[in-house]
Amino acid sequence: MPHTTPAQQPPVRCTLPHLKRIAAPDEQAIAQDELNQYVAEQAEAIAPEELTVIEINPHHFEIFAGKQLIAYISYDNAEFVTQPWVVMVNGVEMFRHNTQARCFRYIEWHYKDGTLPLPLPAPAQFPEVPTITEISFYDQEASVDDQLVASVSYDHENYQDLFWCVLVNDVEIFRDTKPERCHSYVKQQYQQGTLPVQQAFEEPCTTGNEIMVQIFNACEQHGLELLDDGIYQDDKKLGEVGFTDGNWWFIRAASGQQKVACSSADEAVRMLLVVEAGNWEDLLDKPFDQLSQQEWRLLMESEPVRELVAV
Repeated sequence: MPHTTPAQQPPVRCTLPHLKRIAAPDEQAIAQDELNQYVAEQAEAIAPEELTVIEINPHHFEIFAGKQLIAYISYDNAEFVTQPWVVMVNGVEMFRHNTQARCFRYIEWHYKDGTLPLPLPAPAQFPEVPTITEISFYDQEASVDDQLVASVSYDHENYQDLFWCVLVNDVEIFRDTKPERCHSYVKQQYQQGTLPVQQAFEEPCTTGNEIMVQIFNACEQHGLELLDDGIYQDDKKLGEVGFTDGNWWFIRAASGQQKVACSSADEAVRMLLVVEAGNWEDLLDKPFDQLSQQEWRLLMESEPVRELVAV
């Protein structure tokens, strides 16, 4: 039998490379899963929110993506307008068409492709929009958690038909043709954090002299006379205005002693000027250029005019 030397013995194979070949696919699969999960998370993070349409009234709609108010659609009832439906963002007109549906599609297209102007924070960071409360026909308030953030008021002066204005700290920051447009403007500015901060009001006056000064000033503004027993117009008593337990109130002369709560001395005096419904026809028959400022205010309180302005 031939003698076998150690050099001729079969070599011993190392199994380490074989173990690596088995482990490598597992590590690659784990890495691929992690990558897939990361891509899915990123896609979910940047995916556009489902749009929701909120009808404020038949002529004004707000478009939300989640909590974020991204745009609003308003009807322009000016004369000779052939494309009355308008898309607005932050008080700026972006698009108009003759149908509301085309305006919504414009918002939807541009929101999905990222070309609609939007605030900077991520949608999850957006707060709820302020709540709008009507104080009177001339005044509305926007509030968050019962804290005032802005006021919307009617200004009878002619600013190219931009009669409605947004006020913060009694300073005008925006003006438009309809109160609903002002409301949507306030909501978007608040969500972005670009609305000026409304300072807390001082405590209401409590001394008799301060109360009488406010009532006197309101009467003088509306051309009325304040006497010891009440407020008069052309020797006719309209009623009384007072301030009790932190609340303003008024009493009509024709209604006996029934107190009606209100928010200010000016509102109380204005409410005393509201006449019976049958007398509106007298003002409507009078040429507009002959109406006094006081008659304009009375006319704007009428139900027919309120419905017409709201359209």
